[in-house]
Amino acid sequence: MAHRAAVTRAVDHLFRIAVGDEARSLTGMANALARDRGRPLLIHEGPDLPSRVFGQWVRNPDHDEIKYALWVHARERTIAHELGHMALGHVGRPAIELATDYLPPESHDLAKLMLQRDCTDTRSTEEADAEAFASLLLRRLKGSSRTSHNPAVRSRLDEALG
Repeated sequence: MAHRAAVTRAVDHLFRIAVGDEARSLTGMANALARDRGRPLLIHEGPDLPSRVFGQWVRNPDHDEIKYALWVHARERTIAHELGHMALGHVGRPAIELATDYLPPESHDLAKLMLQRDCTDTRSTEEADAEAFASLLLRRLKGSSRTSHNPAVRSRLDEALG
């Protein structure tokens, strides 16, 4: 993956800014990221999520929110994925996706016409990077009780393990 180095740097950064026991849990890492961003972060079930959406990061004017679907089985994976979007500086869902999720089907063509943009699709790259971030973060958290808490040591181990 072309962005593997950026993903590793983002996870390394998160472990470096974690204070005390924060580096031992996903909740702690979420708290560290919120503190680093200078914005409160709320994590909760999202009964209003569109169908087929596992989780969603919502940027409100004064705080961030991560919602996960009521039915999702891999809650921690979903939360870690959304934290990845935040830590990697992603911009979020394209407006057209949100519009078609919430508008009735008969309005989809009009929404597409009104929101038409000439830009490249970075969505798949962002999703792959957020998923790589989630994998690396959860693997490090799982191994934190067995290995050193030094992010540099963890980074070298991850490079060796691929």
